[in-house]
Amino acid sequence: MNKKISLGAAVSLLILIAALASAVTLGVVEKEYNSILKGLPEKIERYEILDELDDVINNYYYGKSEGSDLEQAIAQGYVAGLGDKNSLYMTADRYKEYLSEVNGDMFGIGAEYTKTKNGYIGITKVYDGSPAENSGLKAGDVIVAFDGIRIDVNNYDEMEAKLLGDKLTSVNIIYNRDGNETNVSVVKGYEAQSVFTDAYNSVGYIEITDFYPSTAEQTQQAIDKFLSSDITAIVVDLRKNTSANYEQAVKTLDVFVPMSDSQRAAATVLDENGNVVKTFTTSSGEISLPVAVLVSSETQKAAELFACNIRDFSKGVIVGAGNTRGSVMMQEIFELSKGSAVLLTTGTIMPYKSENLNGVGVAPDYVTEDSPRSDAIEKDSQFLYAVSVLTGEQA
Repeated sequence: MNKKISLGAAVSLLILIAALASAVTLGVVEKEYNSILKGLPEKIERYEILDELDDVINNYYYGKSEGSDLEQAIAQGYVAGLGDKNSLYMTADRYKEYLSEVNGDMFGIGAEYTKTKNGYIGITKVYDGSPAENSGLKAGDVIVAFDGIRIDVNNYDEMEAKLLGDKLTSVNIIYNRDGNETNVSVVKGYEAQSVFTDAYNSVGYIEITDFYPSTAEQTQQAIDKFLSSDITAIVVDLRKNTSANYEQAVKTLDVFVPMSDSQRAAATVLDENGNVVKTFTTSSGEISLPVAVLVSSETQKAAELFACNIRDFSKGVIVGAGNTRGSVMMQEIFELSKGSAVLLTTGTIMPYKSENLNGVGVAPDYVTEDSPRSDAIEKDSQFLYAVSVLTGEQA
């Protein structure tokens, strides 16, 4: 008599056999055996549901099911079932994009744009250090052709796609500025700038939009420039920073603060049982200028840790209209087969001295009005309030 073994039972049985074989080799049979048995019924049930669903789809679904599409959807749904918005499954292509994003390796020409009334591409912003800037493009320029082909209503989407693309690929652009057309060749791909500086009277301004591997160096260069001038205080703007790169955030923090003491790290990662699984430390060296950190309700993750630690190290104060987002958890990436990956929340992060920030956020020392942010710092009321704090005009 033939009896079908379900996929769930078969897979779980193979897992059990393989794990027990390993356990015997290592001489830890009882411990491994108990660990495996603990979750085995749930695993069997989980795989049996998938097995049953697979049978129903194969036998009754009207259309065709693509195996690779189903695999990706199952993986995405599995992680989504955790109910954690910060954990997600990434396909191989999305994982490549993710690695580029967290390292600041950007695609395209480095410009923001919109569709004009005449159906052309109007440049609204050019990023510092981007191929667009290096090629002479400016906000207000209108791109009318790519590679000798004029943009029209029928090919706009195809032409727009030419602004994107991998590093070291190029495109010829014809743009119109004040009625004159210019032809330039632009090589796509660039390292994103994450630190932007300005000055107002004797107060230096540093906006940190993300934490990339190059951010600490860019920040140090900005401070060195200020120290060689008549700058007497610094405002650090984190209002738009949503980075989850805690390692690079602490490296950037290290530019401002002294060495963390031997009893505690600048940041400590704890697992669900409160065990220390990772620490981030700072080295010797610090700045002597007063610092105010600008935050907003958009400030989150690594930027919240940075702001909190500026205060914990007694290196500055925090200015904002209210608490930051309160999303401070450690995420780690795990590469899977076929080039895909999963980003998982693996712990909570404790600042240098303060309590857990997750779900609470960072409260400002000085509360300012919730006014719109201005690109011109002399018109930015929150920045001006921070200046007044640093210059002693605010009690």
